[in-house]
Amino acid sequence: MKIPTFRNVSLALAAIGMATAMTATPVLAEYPERPITLMIGYKAGGGTDTVGRVLAKVMGRELGQQVNILNKAGAGGGIATINLKKAKPDGYTLLLNPSSSLTLNPYLVKKLTYRVDDFQYAGMLTAYQAALVAPIDRPYNTLKEYLAYAKKNPGTKYAALNSTARMVMNVIMEDSGLDISIVPVKGGAGMLTVVFGGHVDIAYSGGIHQQHPTKIKTIAAATIARQPTAPNTPTLREDGYGFSLDSFTTMILPKKTPKSIVSRIEAVLLTASKDPDIIALSARVHFPMAYRNGADALVEMHRQWDSYGKLIKATGTKAK
Repeated sequence: MKIPTFRNVSLALAAIGMATAMTATPVLAEYPERPITLMIGYKAGGGTDTVGRVLAKVMGRELGQQVNILNKAGAGGGIATINLKKAKPDGYTLLLNPSSSLTLNPYLVKKLTYRVDDFQYAGMLTAYQAALVAPIDRPYNTLKEYLAYAKKNPGTKYAALNSTARMVMNVIMEDSGLDISIVPVKGGAGMLTVVFGGHVDIAYSGGIHQQHPTKIKTIAAATIARQPTAPNTPTLREDGYGFSLDSFTTMILPKKTPKSIVSRIEAVLLTASKDPDIIALSARVHFPMAYRNGADALVEMHRQWDSYGKLIKATGTKAK
C-alpha cells in the first residue's frame, strides 16, 4: 500500500477547495434565477406606482428576469414595509416606497414599529414634491399672502389628506394665531376633488397637484428646495418654518440580504437613473430625478428620521 506524501495530500486538499469554491460561488452570481416581486405600498395609478412600473421594465431588461409589481396599499406605505420586513432576504422581494414611509410614518402610526436600520437600501431615484396648494382662482400666490387673506376672511378651509398634512397646518396656525378649519380628505384624489370644486381655500399635496397646472397652484414648497414647477414660490423654510418634508422613491430590501445582491440592484438603479424612459417619466409627472446610491440613501434616511423627530417633538404630535 502506497502511503500518500505530504505533497499529494496538499494537492488533493487544494483540488477539493477549488471544487467547493466553484460549486458555491455561482449561487449568488446567478441571481436572479426566477422572477422578482417589486412591492409598492400604494394603489395602482399613483405617483409611486407610475414610477415603479416603468422602473420594473428597466430592471427586468437589466436583470434578465420578469419583475412583477405587487401593490400593497395601507398605512402610508406601512403595510408593504411590514411585509418586506418579514420577507426572505434573498433578493426576490423588493420594495419601492417613499422614504417618508420609514422616516416619518412610524412617528405617526403606533403599529408601525420598524425603524430605518431594519432594512437595507439600494438607492433612491426620484423626489416627491410635497407642497401647500390652492385653487388657481384664489387671490393669493404665496403662503404669506394666504395668511393675510385668512386674517381678513375668517373661516378659510384647509384640505388634509393625512397626519402629516394636519401637523403642518397645526404649526402654521400656532405661529399665526389663525383658526383655520381642517377638512379631512381621502388621499390625493380626494384633495383634488375639493380643490377643483372650490370647497377649500388651501390644501396639502404630496405632488399630484403638478399634473394640473391650470386648476391648482403651489403657494409654498414643503421640500427643502424650491420646486421646478414653481421656481418663484418660497419654501416653508424660507417662510420661517424650520422644517421640510422631503421624500424620495427608495429601493428597499430586507435586512441581511447578501451584499452581492444589494450591489446588483444598486447597479441596476444607477442604470435606470440614466434611462430615457425614466427621465421622460420624471419630467412628465414632475418627480425630479434625485439618484442616490445605497450608502448615500442610508445617510439621507437617517437625516430625515432625525429631522422628522424634531418636528414631531416640537409640535407635540402623538402616534395614533
